[in-house]
Amino acid sequence: MAGMLIDSGVGYPVIAVFITTLMMVGIVTLPLERRFFGTRVAVARNALSLIGALVIGLTMASVWSLL
Repeated sequence: MAGMLIDSGVGYPVIAVFITTLMMVGIVTLPLERRFFGTRVAVARNALSLIGALVIGLTMASVWSLL
């Protein structure tokens, strides 16, 4: 899917955010995480993962602009 997005002209920083959120943020698995870890931990993990994905995207954008 990332290859199709790149072929469509989407930038690499956006692809980095897409893949990172796809792997780290688990909306579908949230009910299972809530049962095992509790609501507070599950929501915090997903929120931190989303923030991490945005940081990765911003980092990729700044590095990509240097090239």
